[in-house]
Amino acid sequence: MSTKELLSVRDTARALGVHENTIRNWQSRGVLRAVQLPGSGYRRFPAADVERLRAEMFEQLAPAIDGPVVNAGRKRNRSPRLRRRHRVATPSGSRRTRR
Repeated sequence: MSTKELLSVRDTARALGVHENTIRNWQSRGVLRAVQLPGSGYRRFPAADVERLRAEMFEQLAPAIDGPVVNAGRKRNRSPRLRRRHRVATPSGSRRTRR
């Protein structure tokens, strides 16, 4: 197996759309098979296994019938702290308001 056929933890996580720690947990639980590099002990994952798992993940998703779901009526909940204007000093000594 060549190095090109092996993916790092980061590349595997990006390919599957999950966090790097999730990949490490899946490896320890046996969901993904890893190859330990001699000397360094870094994990590498076969690209074929990653693609197989990716296909299984997408297989479980419900098919989109009417297109993407958008919450158009949902209001954003902004913290009052984010809306507050901040006063900053300018080099001339005057004060201006910054949003």
